[in-house]
Amino acid sequence: MAYNYSNYTDFGIHNTAERYTWAGYVIFIILSSLIGDSLILVASIKYNAFKLHKIIIAIMQHIAVCDIISAMTLGYVLVSLLANGNVLGPFLCYARAYTVYFSSPASYYLISALTTSKLMILKYPLRSIT
Repeated sequence: MAYNYSNYTDFGIHNTAERYTWAGYVIFIILSSLIGDSLILVASIKYNAFKLHKIIIAIMQHIAVCDIISAMTLGYVLVSLLANGNVLGPFLCYARAYTVYFSSPASYYLISALTTSKLMILKYPLRSIT
């Protein structure tokens, strides 16, 4: 038996103040993510502001791109919170689900690659000279 998740009675947020609080939180997450990641990308690509190893900078740029993709998927959540229902249709719902499905593990793997590369640079400093 499948649930109908568009049912407002069972799955909606009934308190308007709580719904707007969650919407404000999502707006804060979207703005801080987009501004912070854009600054990281501009500073590392255009100005070469980071004096770090090339591999670490490349991984940081990839993490920023994955975070921007994840932040863009929160727009669907924001519209659903403000409208108190699914108004964008099933196609965008599936697109968001698949985007999160692929971007979240990529972010996790990139964070582990960043940690591993830092360990290798510390463990073998003569092999990591650029």
